[in-house]
Amino acid sequence: LLFRMILNQDLLRRIEANDPNFDAVSIDTRDIAEVSYELFDRVGHALAYNTNIQELALNIPKSKDRADLVGWLRFLELIGRNRSITYFHYISASAAVKSLRVDSARLLLQFFERNGALESISLKIIDPDEAEAFASALANRETTLGRIVIHDANSIELLRLIFEKNPAAIPKQVRTRHIGNEGGEALARFLESANNVGIRKLNIFDIEIGPRGLLRIARALARRDSPLDSLRISSSSDSFLVNFAVAFRENPDSLPNKLNLWGHICEAGGRALGTVLVRRGTPLEYLYLNTRNEGDHSRVLGVVALLQVLGDNPSKSPKILILEEFHNDFMEPMERLLQNQMCSQEVLGVLCNIQDTEDRSNFQRRMTSVCCNETSISTTYNSNHTLIRLTYAYPQLTYACPQLKHYLTMNGNPDKKKVACIKVYDTHFARDFQPDFFAVMQPSLL
Repeated sequence: LLFRMILNQDLLRRIEANDPNFDAVSIDTRDIAEVSYELFDRVGHALAYNTNIQELALNIPKSKDRADLVGWLRFLELIGRNRSITYFHYISASAAVKSLRVDSARLLLQFFERNGALESISLKIIDPDEAEAFASALANRETTLGRIVIHDANSIELLRLIFEKNPAAIPKQVRTRHIGNEGGEALARFLESANNVGIRKLNIFDIEIGPRGLLRIARALARRDSPLDSLRISSSSDSFLVNFAVAFRENPDSLPNKLNLWGHICEAGGRALGTVLVRRGTPLEYLYLNTRNEGDHSRVLGVVALLQVLGDNPSKSPKILILEEFHNDFMEPMERLLQNQMCSQEVLGVLCNIQDTEDRSNFQRRMTSVCCNETSISTTYNSNHTLIRLTYAYPQLTYACPQLKHYLTMNGNPDKKKVACIKVYDTHFARDFQPDFFAVMQPSLL
């Protein structure tokens, strides 16, 4: 709901009446010349006591007319009384008057400090005084934020200030967007100085960070006393994955347990990452690879190289492997990985986004054979009994091979030897003998 829409009196009355249909409000106040003080006051009161609004997004006004800005400051003062908003998005602007930026930040202190429901904030701040004010408020909260999203290099300073004031107040999840090379270096410095800070999830969604900044970030993470639970990192650099793997080579167990890689996956990078995974004490819980080649076949070769390394060391394969886009070149090394894996893990998922219907059908047929190779009793017994998921982006997947869904369900049984015996029984005995022959024989006896 944009601010100019609030000029519609019906909408404003519905907000004042706590209409449950409104749970998120985005107020664009960059141009507020037509907004009176009275309207600011009325909207502020409506939001201050509305218990249905969960999300609020604000843009700081760019007007330099003090008469316009008095209403805005009154609005922020009232917003500070809200105790139900869980997500707050705030964008400052260099075009705004400096005193307004600072005054706005100070008025939001009450909101940050006293709203115990607040779980997540998203900030773009310009002025060091803004960062100081926000840091003081966040450091003094009784409960730690769950997530903070940072939209520019200047906002990295906020993390450092919070850490200096109260290390325990650092949010458990940090996400960056468009912080650029300068922001990447600043983030690396922060991670180096705050080795074992409470961050558990880090999302670096920024292809503008250069190889040097990414390498420095990765090295800082590799030196942590306790690894992150989850890391998502993106880059357009050709050397991205190689540098990333090099950083964790000496301490592979410091690699986050859930890894989401968006970037160029070259052949050397795929092989280097595979080597790090093999050297870990335990397999990753989750590995996501953005395998869209976008006309660059080297990305396909990178995934093939990774699958080949894992095929030689199946016990170190991630429990969940997601390939954003499937290519036929992946089929052979993936089959080898799954065939070698057999009973090495309790569960495994390979989630592939396959757009082409014919390719999807072929993939399912070959995966059916991987789960139950009917050539002989021995090959059936030694088929893959760990694969339980094959869907990605198609939750209502239509199975071209009816048996595939059956085998995936069977593989969910943690007793893999029993799964193997039942497959042997169903494939080689049940259809060749009369039912009463096995009246007293259980599959476990096989």
